[in-house]
Order: sequence, then structure tokens, then C-alpha cells
Amino acid sequence: MDSYRQIVASSKDPGEKRDLPWGFSIYHCSYRDESVCNRLLQYIEEQVKADLEGNQRMDLLLHHQLVINNDMAKVNSATSHEIRNHFNEWVADQLPQVVASPEMLEYLQSQKLPDHLGPQYGLGARFDPVVKVLSGFWGNMTPQEREYQIHPDWHDGETDDELEMAGWMYIPIQTYVRSYDGLEQPGDWDEYYVRPPLMLNGSSALLHLDEELAQIDRES
Repeated sequence: MDSYRQIVASSKDPGEKRDLPWGFSIYHCSYRDESVCNRLLQYIEEQVKADLEGNQRMDLLLHHQLVINNDMAKVNSATSHEIRNHFNEWVADQLPQVVASPEMLEYLQSQKLPDHLGPQYGLGARFDPVVKVLSGFWGNMTPQEREYQIHPDWHDGETDDELEMAGWMYIPIQTYVRSYDGLEQPGDWDEYYVRPPLMLNGSSALLHLDEELAQIDRES
């Protein structure tokens, strides 16, 4: 019963209300093919259930919730920077519904970011249709700061250094629960981060996406 203990520990955080939902906030950023996005969402839900069942943690499924942000006017073709801005605004709006007391709310609102809350309130997952995870703790960038030349060998960042932080990374859908649990603490981002398009297993995210979409097609 030690599997996903970080998710369990977060649910018992004295600063938060009891029985809060857990899960990534999903941004629907591409409307070229709605069927692909719908299949991906279904596939995520199926993978979460299979993962929890395989690890004998079906008790966590009851409180799992995907927050789908699909306002086409706001997020269609949005960049990672724009999604992070929206996500951090959403976090601020959610705080009164999450914290256990007015005193905790006042404290968090005095901070730059809610640095003790879990990934649902510190990360956002974005797909177009590639699945990405964005770090809300990376902070918002001004329009001027966003005007940089991305190195041609990478999907973000300016240098050829594979350790350069881009503020987001790719994850395989199959690792959704494990990634959420592993990123439960803000400091864990540095440990798990791999500059895109690489992933933790060393493969390319785009090649992995083709495999996942083929798997979805076989199961649909």
C-alpha cells in the first residue's frame, strides 16, 4: 500500500480541505481533430484506472478528476507561456475552495505561488495533441521575454545544453499517475525534468505519440 504515497500524503495536508480531487488540469489547445482529443481523454482515464488497479490503489480513483479547460476562444493554438498564465490565474481563483482556513488563504495569497499545493495546483497538462506537463512554478514571462529564438535541435530553450530548463516537458500517458505522484512536491520538478523533445526513458516524444495513438486506435 506504499504506491503513490505522495498523493495520499497530499490529501492529508492540514492546510487543505479534506477529500479534495487530484489530477492534472488539461488544456485542450488544438481543434483540428476533435476525435483525437476525445480519444486521448478517454485513454488517459483508462490508463489511470488500469494503473491504480494494477498497483492496488483503486481507493484513489474515487477522487481523481481531470479539469478540462476547453474554451476555444482562449486556448486554441495557445503557446505554453499563454497556458501557464491562464493556469496560474486559475490557481488563484481556486484557492478559496481548496484551503482549510481563512488564515491559510491569506498566507497563500501573500506568496508569489502556492508552493505547498500538489500538481493539480502547480502544473497543467497541455496537448495539441502531444501531451505536455507545464510547471506553474516556472513563473509567467513578459511578452518581451518570450521573444527568444528556440534552438533548432530542441522544442524549447535557446541553447544546445540538454539540461536547459524550458518550464515544461513531455510525459507518456501511461505514466500519468506515477508522474503526478512524483511531482507532488515543487522541488521534485528538477529531479524529473527532461528537456523536450526527450523523455525520461530517453525516447523522442513525437515517436512515442505515434505509438500511443496507434494503441488508442487499436482499442477504439
